[in-house]
Amino acid sequence: SFIRYTAILLAVIIMQAMLGMWTVTWLLKPIVVMAHLLGGLTTFSLLTWLSWKATPNTDLIQASARSLKIFLWIGLALLIVQIALGGWTSANYAALSCGSEFPKCVGSWMPAHDFKEAFIVWRGIGVDYEGGVLDGPARVAIQLAHRGMAVLVVMYFVFLGVRMFRIPGLKYWAALLLVLISSQVALGISNVLYSLPLSVAVAHNAGAALLLFVVVGLLARLREPNENPETAST
Repeated sequence: SFIRYTAILLAVIIMQAMLGMWTVTWLLKPIVVMAHLLGGLTTFSLLTWLSWKATPNTDLIQASARSLKIFLWIGLALLIVQIALGGWTSANYAALSCGSEFPKCVGSWMPAHDFKEAFIVWRGIGVDYEGGVLDGPARVAIQLAHRGMAVLVVMYFVFLGVRMFRIPGLKYWAALLLVLISSQVALGISNVLYSLPLSVAVAHNAGAALLLFVVVGLLARLREPNENPETAST
């Protein structure tokens, strides 16, 4: 399994190099910028997985490991979608499309929005995307999607954290998960209220990486008492 994951890691790194080139040559095309972000976090996640697997005596042995892993995989999928939406928001310069208002957006609970225009992923080659090309309603739609998905992700991870907190041996990781998801909410709201200060935006990205670190680490380490470690890693 190490050979397989190492090969995947090498492929991702090569793709990252290509995406970095395309980010420049294709003039900040949003789909490329978003993919570059996802590629970087995928690299980080694979390194996290391999690091835990290569470190002896770090398994978290739990009778409920199999069912808990299912919940963690669902959480990981939701987190990836939310990170992708965050990348799409940033790449389309939509972070401040609601102004500095929260929870309202441009003074309304349901402002004018255009989801059809907001999520066109390919507009051809040669368009300069610096500063964004979308109109106000399309950018608002992206921001609304990111906020709506955030509500779902937060609710799910609170549920998962509370569930884990009841399991002996996982209380530390459950508490860390709850602290991180709470911090992400605070940082996301602060980005809007304070008009996207650089330090808060960077911390928000770092928070996403730390959430991945915890979720991927748990998936790498959890196994049932009689489960072969090699089988658990597949």
